[in-house]
Amino acid sequence: MKKFIVLFLALTLIACAAPATEAIPPTEEPTPPPATATAIPPTATAEPQSFFKVFGEEPIVSKGESGTWDDRYTDPGAVVFYDGVFHMFRNGFRGYPAESQVGYVTSTDGYTWTKQGADPIFLTKDVPYAKVAMFASSALVEDDGTWVLYFYTVDSMNFPADGVIGRATAPGPNGPWVPDAEPVLRPGSAREWDSRNVIAPHVIKTADGYRMYYSGTDGMGGSQIGMATSSDGIQWTKYNDPATTEVKYQESDPVLLLGEKDSWESDQVHQPRVFPNGEGWVMIYRGSNKDKANMGLGIASSEDGIHWSKSELNPVFLPTEIKGAYQFWFHNVLLVDDTFFVFIEGDINQRTQIYLATYEGGMP
Repeated sequence: MKKFIVLFLALTLIACAAPATEAIPPTEEPTPPPATATAIPPTATAEPQSFFKVFGEEPIVSKGESGTWDDRYTDPGAVVFYDGVFHMFRNGFRGYPAESQVGYVTSTDGYTWTKQGADPIFLTKDVPYAKVAMFASSALVEDDGTWVLYFYTVDSMNFPADGVIGRATAPGPNGPWVPDAEPVLRPGSAREWDSRNVIAPHVIKTADGYRMYYSGTDGMGGSQIGMATSSDGIQWTKYNDPATTEVKYQESDPVLLLGEKDSWESDQVHQPRVFPNGEGWVMIYRGSNKDKANMGLGIASSEDGIHWSKSELNPVFLPTEIKGAYQFWFHNVLLVDDTFFVFIEGDINQRTQIYLATYEGGMP
């Protein structure tokens, strides 16, 4: 656990940045930063720093032009680093809840991105069981070169919406993307903690098979984080602690719970992004309270990927660290060459685009 201790010592040196006040409309893609961008200072300084440092003031991936499929909202969807290239399968949509599509964007450095064509490569209508919308959430490339995309659906207009997790495959990132005939993960029974939906999966391939971390929501709207395992990436078994006796935990159990009442994460802990190393696991997740007045990113650590400890200094990122933003919605994360790339759907004037924050320090 030495590396985990290093992380939490580093966190003691940071604090959240002051709120921004003026929105800057996107104009052009920013210039990549110098080689050292976001290292944590070795000693405490008079000026506290945010854990994740926002890159520039402009989005790295913009929404589409007026009248296009993504002219109001875009989020970072699923991301993967493969064969020396960053690949992003971003979601684009014009309302919520409303039909969404997936576009393809690439980068050689993680900072400057290029849209690969104006049209989406995967559509909500391609998924027979997606009743309202389909959103990309996690991607990987198998040893045989097959590209795999895990997505979640929005299947009702109520809140919280119904939803399941699905899987699609393709011979290459441009497709054609073919979804499996059935979802790979479904909500629990009526009284379970994940009875309304399972969404926002992150899938990791390990030496023992696959792990999926996902968000689960009950009928009241409270989201927590669960885990499932699989030998093939298709058939999944949710984690279940036989020692729990509450009705809502009869079938399975969350592995990361809501925060205390009135805390910044008292209503939702969700969108898990999990990274293993030789000694344990690290999770970057999003939390918020009931009225969304407080939202942020948190960090948790675990020895086994099941029992997690949250950092005492959470949240480690706030939406106001994006200039002009007071909310952020979806996020995704990559760890590449000892740098965490955090892709964030920043909301400025009810329009969302994708921003980047980084932490250079390697796997904690």
